[in-house]
Amino acid sequence: MFKGQIIDLSQEIYSGMPVYPGHLKTVVWTHLSHEECQRNLGTGFSYETRGLLLCDHGPTHIDSVSHLSRDPEAESIDQLSLDKCITEALCIDVSDVARKSQFGADKIKAELDKQGQSIQPGDTLLFYTAHYDRYYGQPEYMTDYPGLTREATEYIIDQGVVNFGVDSPSPDMLGDKTYPCHTVCAERQVTHVENLCNLDKLLGQRFTFIALPLKIREGTGSPVRAVAILGQD
Repeated sequence: MFKGQIIDLSQEIYSGMPVYPGHLKTVVWTHLSHEECQRNLGTGFSYETRGLLLCDHGPTHIDSVSHLSRDPEAESIDQLSLDKCITEALCIDVSDVARKSQFGADKIKAELDKQGQSIQPGDTLLFYTAHYDRYYGQPEYMTDYPGLTREATEYIIDQGVVNFGVDSPSPDMLGDKTYPCHTVCAERQVTHVENLCNLDKLLGQRFTFIALPLKIREGTGSPVRAVAILGQD
C-alpha cells in the first residue's frame, strides 16, 4: 500500500482560464451529452464526452526545448526524457521578491542556506513566489509576477538542476522582452514547468516531483498533472 502524501501542484483546467498573452484560449464543451447518446443508441445505455481546445502551454505545463530553440534538432515534448519529469526536488521561498522584478543567484543561495538545503545533481528546484495565492483569477496574475535573471538560471543549472518550476505564468518577468531565463534554457537545453500551485506546502522539505507530459507529436510543451510526493520513507 502506498504510504506517501501526495500534494497536487496543478491548476484547474476550465473554459476562460488565464493564459499567457498571445496563447490560445482554453475552451471546454460537452461534445456528446448523456441525453443525446441515449437517443442515438436507443438501448437505455449512455455515455458523455467533453471536447477540449487548449494551448500546449495553457494550464500547468512543461516546456520542450523546441519551444525555446530555433535549432531544428531541438527536442520536442514527445522526445523529452522522462527522467527529467520524475526527480528528487526541493522548493525555496522567494515570496518576498517584489512584483515585476527579478531575483538572482544570491537570493537563491540565501534561501537555500536559510532552509539548510542544497541542490543535488538531477534535482528539480521549485520557486514559491506566492503569485498564484495572491493573484490567481485577477488581471495581475498575468502581468505582475517576478522572474529569474540570466545569472540565476545559469547558477541553478550549473548546480545540476534538470528541471525547475514556478507558481506563475513564466519564470521570466513579463516586462523583460529578452526572456533571460528562457534564453538560458534554450542554450543549455533545460526544461521547466509553469503555472504550478500549492508550493507553500513544500518549503523546507525534500520530495519526489512528478510532472509527466502528454506524448504530443512535435509538441512545444504539454499540460501536466504535477504532484509532489512526501514521506515515502
